[in-house]
Amino acid sequence: MRGLVRLAIFMTLGLGLQGWAQEHDGSDLSAPTGESQEGALGPIRIEVNLVTLRFTVRDPEGTFVNNLSAEDFEVFENRRPREIRFFEAPRRREGKPRPLWLAFLIDVSGSTFATRAEEILAAQAFLENVHSLTRVGVFGFAERLIVFEDFTTDRGKALQAFAAARSHMGKTSLYSNLEELGRMMAARSGPEDDRVIIVVSDGLDDDYVRAERTAQFLRDWGVVVYTVWVPSALELYISPSYGETGGDSAVRSQRQKEAFGSLSVLTGGRHFGGFEAILDFDSVMAEIENDLLGNLYTIGYETEFPFLDNHLREVELRTVRPELKVQGVFRRAVDWVEARRRYVSAMFSSPGVTSGAASLQMFGEFRDIAAELDLLRRRQEEDLVTLPFRLKIGPYALARDERGGVRTYFGVLAVLYDSSGREVARLREVFRAQLDPNQLQEGRGVIYTNRLLAPPGEYRLQVVLLEIPTWRMTVFQRPVQVR
Repeated sequence: MRGLVRLAIFMTLGLGLQGWAQEHDGSDLSAPTGESQEGALGPIRIEVNLVTLRFTVRDPEGTFVNNLSAEDFEVFENRRPREIRFFEAPRRREGKPRPLWLAFLIDVSGSTFATRAEEILAAQAFLENVHSLTRVGVFGFAERLIVFEDFTTDRGKALQAFAAARSHMGKTSLYSNLEELGRMMAARSGPEDDRVIIVVSDGLDDDYVRAERTAQFLRDWGVVVYTVWVPSALELYISPSYGETGGDSAVRSQRQKEAFGSLSVLTGGRHFGGFEAILDFDSVMAEIENDLLGNLYTIGYETEFPFLDNHLREVELRTVRPELKVQGVFRRAVDWVEARRRYVSAMFSSPGVTSGAASLQMFGEFRDIAAELDLLRRRQEEDLVTLPFRLKIGPYALARDERGGVRTYFGVLAVLYDSSGREVARLREVFRAQLDPNQLQEGRGVIYTNRLLAPPGEYRLQVVLLEIPTWRMTVFQRPVQVR
């Protein structure tokens, strides 16, 4: 919980708006997202209406307090008290922690720009939870190792350094830079100190064959690696068909990912990857924090609003002992309807959605976002017909940022099926929506346009609109005649 987040009241409106601020044709493709891998990051506890909070507690001297019980806490959602249904005390109950040298190594090459903002946000809560014996360094890599902040006990300096990781570009050179950083940590730390590197990357280094050698070097230097895989821009934005042909590039990409994940296995760390990890970096960082430090409490409470966006849920967590401070709260929302997960998996996996008539009902009927679908005039292009469509997204359904504007990302999946349920055409794209406060006051929204190509015939069109940060979606299904 990065401060209290105010509950937004979404109004379902007919979209008779005064104007539209942004129009997208699929060319602005930038979003924090990724592929789905089954079992990459499971929930702490699965219960329909349970919201999970993981956090630390400190006394006025900054010392972790790990001996509290459920009766020592109060939870309020939307200013109403909630009953604590699940409680788990920290793993570390006693004993002084060992000094820890902790390095964040962030891939700042051009291929990973889409997910960097989410990584930086998730690090904020993590840094609040490190103990005073931890030296934190923030590093980036592309062709070379970049020092954003050298090892320091000042958590504020480390946090500020993450902002510098937003703008760098270049090629990926993972293994040589990882070896350089590991060598640096071994040379500067004491023999009894723990050494950990958290590396976030798409793993697309052509020198992946040296992964085992790099892991051996790191083991010899006493360095444990936690790997967090994020999708590359190539996989997300350039082509939905990337990797479908089974060609050399797809095979090489898969081997690069496997080599990257092996770094954690071979050094005694853990690997995180997949779409759930990308959307929920809070949970990734909480798992790593618990492995390394063991100071996290876990509380679960039952919500009256299971489908409310997690970032729009006003939650207050406090202790009944006012001298103690709750901080660094990691939040995990309700485990939402499984159809949403199936949609997200289909949208960003290379093979796309499952063919067949059953896929027509795959996503159910979601109307979370106030939006309209317009089918536009068709045009003949040689033996095919162009089917243009337009999505109009109302501004009143979008969450405001800290400046009173809107800055979010949408995914669009459009599939055309014939009468037998066979997939005839498909597109998958991601775009960014940005509205300033003046545009919102004028009632302006967002327009997205694109097209499908198909031979003449009768079809069923399915268009799914997903707001990526919130998992809210709206699904449209329409019969279409192409003549």
